Parts: sequence; C-alpha cells; structure tokens
Amino acid sequence: MAAKLSLLLPVTCFILFVLHAVHVEARPDPAAFGDSDNGFYTLFVFGDSFADTGNLPKRRLSEQSREWYYPYGRDRGNNRPTGRFSNAMVQSDLIARMLGRHEAPPTYRRVDNYVHPHGMNFAAGGSGVFKLPSGAPTLDKQVDHFRDLVQDGTITRRNLRNSIALVAVSGNDYARLANVNDTSKMIKFVDEVTSEIAKQVHRLKNNGARKILVNNLHPVGCTPWVTRPGNYSGCSSTGNMGAYLHGSNLQQKLSHLDYVHHVDLNTAFSNIVNPDQGSKHKVSSQFEHKMQPCCESLDPNGFCGQKGHDGKDLFSVCNDPEKYFYWDDVHPTEAGWKAVMQQLEGPIKKFLRIN
Repeated sequence: MAAKLSLLLPVTCFILFVLHAVHVEARPDPAAFGDSDNGFYTLFVFGDSFADTGNLPKRRLSEQSREWYYPYGRDRGNNRPTGRFSNAMVQSDLIARMLGRHEAPPTYRRVDNYVHPHGMNFAAGGSGVFKLPSGAPTLDKQVDHFRDLVQDGTITRRNLRNSIALVAVSGNDYARLANVNDTSKMIKFVDEVTSEIAKQVHRLKNNGARKILVNNLHPVGCTPWVTRPGNYSGCSSTGNMGAYLHGSNLQQKLSHLDYVHHVDLNTAFSNIVNPDQGSKHKVSSQFEHKMQPCCESLDPNGFCGQKGHDGKDLFSVCNDPEKYFYWDDVHPTEAGWKAVMQQLEGPIKKFLRIN
C-alpha cells in the first residue's frame, strides 16, 4: 500500500471511507496448467508498495523514497534497504516462497530486454489504478509494460505457460475522496476503481497470464496512521466498512472468473489486528503490538526514516519487530506479512493446485 495518502480519508463518516512460507519447489498440477518445459511457475507482480521490491528509483530522502533508506530493510540478510516498504520481506516475496522461490522476481526497473525465469515485478509504491500525485506508474501502465514485453517476445510463451499474476492494489486512489461530500459520487468512484482493477485483470488474461491472484482491501481503519490519534487503542469501524465495500464490489466483478482467486487480506489482517470478540484464532495473540508500528515518526504527519535538517532522526524504531504487526504507518513487518500469508497459503495453493 503505499503512500500514506491512501489513509488520509476522514474517519468521521462512512462515506469518506467508501470507497512462511515453506521453501519447497512448488510444482504445478499438469491438469491445471498443461505441460511445462521447466515444471515450475513464473510469477508476474503488479500493484503498489504491498508488492513493490524496488521499482521506484532511489532519490533524496522523502516519504516516497524512504524505502531506500535506513531503517527499511534492516532485518534482511545484508541489513540494507532494497526498495521494499518493510523491515525485510513483503507480500510478493511470500507469494514467491509459496512457489518455491527465495524471494519475488526481479523488478522491471532492473532488467532490460530480459525476463528472469522466475518472472518479473512491475509493482511500484504509491501506485493506483488512476494517476496520483506520487507519479508512480498506474496499474494500467504496469500492464502495458507486461503486454509490450509479451508482444516483442521478451516474455515468451514458455514464460507464460505456467504463469501466475499477483494484483496488489491497496487503496491509494481513495485519497481523492477526502474533500468530496457527495455520497453518490463516492459510491460511483468505488465502482470505477474496482471496475478498473477488473479491466486490468482481463487484460492480463488476454495477454497470457494463466492464473491471477487479486487482493481485496485490508482493514484500513486499523492502520497506525488512522489509530495513532487514539493512542492505537482501536480501529475505525467506518474505515473498515469502506474497505469491506471495496472488497465486496470487486468480488462481484471477478467471482465468475475461474482463473481468478480472491486473496482475502481483509479477513487475514482482521484476524490479527481486530479479531472478533472471543476469537480463538492463534494469530489473534501472536503480536504484542497490533496497531502501534515498530518504526514511528515523532511527528504525526512525518514518516519512518525521516531526518531533520541537522541530520538527526525524527523517528524511533523498536528493538524486536517480531512483536509488531506493523512496520510503519501503513505497511506490515515481515513477521506481520508472514502471519497474514500463512492464513492464506492453503486457499492459494489449492487454487493453484500446488502439489
């Protein structure tokens, strides 16, 4: 999810929110995908910072470029930022691990006229389905890049034979609703956003993607950016209802497609940060800090990794991110992502018919 802007929707009324992977080689069931030359999956990734692994260029430190600066990436093997909005891995890495890979495939930005056998990552932090102030490539533009590589033969028929696409759109478009007070316009915009996601899913299929995983919208009312004013004591029900509406709308548009699997981030996140009363789900007690982030800006309007003009840190960072579900104001820690994807691994593997 990318930019904090996706969560700037006021929480005072519902209409403004309307809006472990196990490392084994995963072999596709021939009945699901047909014969394969290499016997393994190729993953293509689209969306925003829930899935971005380094597509944004490294620029001067800012909220948009923070993923290239400490403390981002501090818990990866080399303790260096890699362009991920996390302390280590993100969702696309864990999807890749389900498929037997070590991490997400290389980013589009890093390769020229070549596609790694494991696939390619087109996702970019700050992206939406429509153009946003971040300047990140829209979902449509990312799919254009994919299409162009298919048409010029860079992505081959062999690459597509057992291909899987992940579409991770996390709500950045809804920031534009903050100053809109017309309920009908807001509901119409939710329909426009989900219709555009569905359109791009169809385009991916038409350009050769065999199976497509599509995220719904996580409970945005439980993110640190929303819960900080209340000292991280509870979620915004209005925000969560808006996320639910988005998810329901999207599912209605895609549920009839047998090549699409609805990745239920909303339920998986909620089981952790906002479980039903009396819930016995083991993940509900996994994290000591469910809403307070590991990396917290000193200024409520600041960002993790921010520095003052004197070079001093304007943020604090925890000692043990394993105890925190959220890494920064909107993105989970690696431990958080693992807890989410462990819940979803079974349904995803069943859909993909992974042995």
